[in-house]
Amino acid sequence: MRTEVQREYGSALWMLAVEDGCTDAMLEDVRALRALMADNSEYLRLIRCPDIPLEERLGLLDDAFRSRVCDHLLHFMMLLAERGHFGCLPDCLDEFCRKYDEANNIENVTVISAVALTREQKEALGQKLSQKLRKNVRLNAKVDPSVLGGLRVETEGASLDGTVRNKIESIRGSLLQTVL
Repeated sequence: MRTEVQREYGSALWMLAVEDGCTDAMLEDVRALRALMADNSEYLRLIRCPDIPLEERLGLLDDAFRSRVCDHLLHFMMLLAERGHFGCLPDCLDEFCRKYDEANNIENVTVISAVALTREQKEALGQKLSQKLRKNVRLNAKVDPSVLGGLRVETEGASLDGTVRNKIESIRGSLLQTVL
């Protein structure tokens, strides 16, 4: 569930990028920053630490990110730190990405199969799903041997389960309900 801070700050960052016409460039920086923060959760704690004076924390941000991310994103991080919301940075970046996807008609779809899909299968499935959903599909393929066969397709709004495991469970449920 998105928080108010995430929605407001992430949306504000998105609107700033739109106004400046730098949505694609900022998206690259946002993705890189998200990955960096995911790998360095200690850094989030450091910037949030009240034992370190705010000016010093802002200096740490400036030293670490000046010339590595766009100025808007650096100032955004500093604003979050100043207002005590730096811990929400990953969620705000997620909101920015969600706004980007929404504006560009992109649907994130996860496909789960028992074995890895080939590149050709992914491309064909992506094209089929794009036609069905009338959106640009960003396909994320995962392997889960427990599905036994078939595919499970998950989007933000729906899930289609065409796996062998699901069919077996359905038959099992029907058999259990059968009165002899």
